[in-house]
Amino acid sequence: MKKILILTISVLLIAAACNKQAAVSPTPTPTPAETPQKSVYENSNMKITLEDGWIAKQAGSNQAAVNIIKGNYILYINTQASQASGVQGGRFAEIAQGAPSVDAVVTVQPSPPCGTSQSGKTIIDGDSTHARVDLYVSANDKKAYCAVPTNGQTVWFFSYITNSNQSFFNYYTQDQPPALVVTMSYNSKTINNFPVKGSEELNKMLAEMTGIAQSLEIKKK
Repeated sequence: MKKILILTISVLLIAAACNKQAAVSPTPTPTPAETPQKSVYENSNMKITLEDGWIAKQAGSNQAAVNIIKGNYILYINTQASQASGVQGGRFAEIAQGAPSVDAVVTVQPSPPCGTSQSGKTIIDGDSTHARVDLYVSANDKKAYCAVPTNGQTVWFFSYITNSNQSFFNYYTQDQPPALVVTMSYNSKTINNFPVKGSEELNKMLAEMTGIAQSLEIKKK
C-alpha cells in the first residue's frame, strides 16, 4: 500500500511538472530586420545609386538617358541633353512634354508651367547651385491651357532640377551643349488621382528621387 502511494505521488509530480513546462511559451527567435537593398546603374555616361525598389531602364536608344521607376513615379535623367529652341535655358515643354502627368495638366504646348511652384536647394554631381522645383495644381489654377483637379485637392504633377540661372537645361558650360536634365513625374493622366501636396507618400517619393539624383556621377560632360 505504501509503495502504491509513493508511486501515485511521483506520477502526479511528474504530470504537474510537464503541465507547467507546457504552459510556458517558448521564447520566439527574433527575426532580423530587413535592410533596404540598394543597387547601382552604371554605363559610360553616368553612375547612379538606386534606392530600394527603384528600377532603372535606358530611355530608348539614348545611353545618356535613363528612366528610374517605382510604382507610378518616374525619375528621368539625361546627362547629354540638348535643346531645340533658341530660348536661353530652354522651354518647359522641351523637358516636360511626354511625361504623362504633365500632358494631362498642360494641354497646349509650348506653354509655361501650370499652377504654383515650390523650390529647395539640392546638390547634383557635387554642384550646390542646383534646386528642385515642384509644381502643383488646384482648381484655382484653371486656364485655357491648364487642366485642374475637380476633387478639391492641390496635387503634384511634376518636378525638375534647375540651376542658379533657373534654366530647364543645366549646361556644364554656359549655353553650350550638352546639358543635364533631371525631371520627376507621375505615370497617370487622371488628375484627380495625382499625389496630394504634402502627403506622406509624396514627400517620401520626392525625397527618394532627389536622393537618387544626388548620387549621380556624370562621366561625360
